[in-house]
Amino acid sequence: MIKQWIARYRTIFGIAGILLLLASSFSYAMFQGGFVSWFLLYSVVPLVVYTFFIVAFRLTAISVERHVQKDHFIAGDTMEVTISLHSKVPLPLLFLVVQDELPTSFMKQAKEYGDYYQSETRALLFPLFKRDISYKYIVKPVPRGVYQFNSISLETGDLFGFISKKIHIPKTKTIQVFPKTQMISGWNIFETHPSGMKRAGKQAQQDFTSAVSIRDYTPGDKLSWLNWKASARSNKLITKVFETQRNDDFVVFLDGSHPGYQRNGEDTFERAVSLCASILKHSVSKGTSVEFHTVAKDHTEFSFHSGQDFESKVMYHLARIQPNTRTALTSILKKEVHEMSRGVSVLIISPDLSDAFVHTLERMAGNQVKTMLFYLPKKQQLSKEEKQLLTRLRSREIVVYPVLYDDFNEIIKAGVTNASG
Repeated sequence: MIKQWIARYRTIFGIAGILLLLASSFSYAMFQGGFVSWFLLYSVVPLVVYTFFIVAFRLTAISVERHVQKDHFIAGDTMEVTISLHSKVPLPLLFLVVQDELPTSFMKQAKEYGDYYQSETRALLFPLFKRDISYKYIVKPVPRGVYQFNSISLETGDLFGFISKKIHIPKTKTIQVFPKTQMISGWNIFETHPSGMKRAGKQAQQDFTSAVSIRDYTPGDKLSWLNWKASARSNKLITKVFETQRNDDFVVFLDGSHPGYQRNGEDTFERAVSLCASILKHSVSKGTSVEFHTVAKDHTEFSFHSGQDFESKVMYHLARIQPNTRTALTSILKKEVHEMSRGVSVLIISPDLSDAFVHTLERMAGNQVKTMLFYLPKKQQLSKEEKQLLTRLRSREIVVYPVLYDDFNEIIKAGVTNASG
């Protein structure tokens, strides 16, 4: 309470202290006389004048700009920021403290650019009648997210510390940091079989009204498929071959609800987001239609689309997402799977291996839903229990990829090896 009261009346106390110092020096010179006393008075006068100048000076006369090389970054990039100050008249200030007020997550990554009197985004500058002055700092590495710069603060005062002036100049700027992606090569999501072998494209549906060719009868063919005229001519059973349509559509679920992310630290979720972004970018580059779901603070759904517009919307969403919900992915899967069309594959990225989650995946496989799981383990190595559960899922024709590395191509290779081993 006393500190707040002193801070409120600091300028008044400062002026009173300066006047007292001037009066004392003048009285000493008048009564004592001599060179020393008068020299002391003449030395105090400029300091007093400068103090009153600081009281009258308006920091709003200084224009401040923040320069960032671009508005969009990729997680892990280096962002260089330049703070520039300009005044129409030379700044008669002995010192000026400037600080760019960053978001909290940025402050941990901010580093000075080399100025001796600089600490992160805060710098002690000496204008000394300069019109233009600037300093730089860097943010490395830039963390994923959408951030807003709010203001830049300016602070100055007299040499005695009696007078202090500080203002916050609003300088709003939004920076988007998208998740880092990797090029996934040699992987076709629609040709991966749980055994590690290749399979043909999924047949979503057959058009039984148009036969495109004929072939010999094989056990299991329906009688309605027989071509009776061709069978009579060849004296053997001939089956019609109908036109089939390949369905390469698939649904991606990113689990942002599991507490395993908090136990493993932020990097685990960052790896999950980066993996998800890489898979989506890979699918878009192949011209595949994707339906994307995230289970985080809100259950967000992006309907089937392909192309750059869909990619930009998804990347912006992935830049903001955080694992901050208690809604379980299991409940979402139970609802969504029943509404999916035939022939759609489901890809899930999650650190969950609970009984409820495993049972849900097994029910999906039992309903002929092609399921792939990218599992983020609790540690760098899979435990015995985790290996048993993953083997159990593979036995139900579920493709499983343990996410143990930062190199996603190695993850896919290892997943195929484990599946075929």
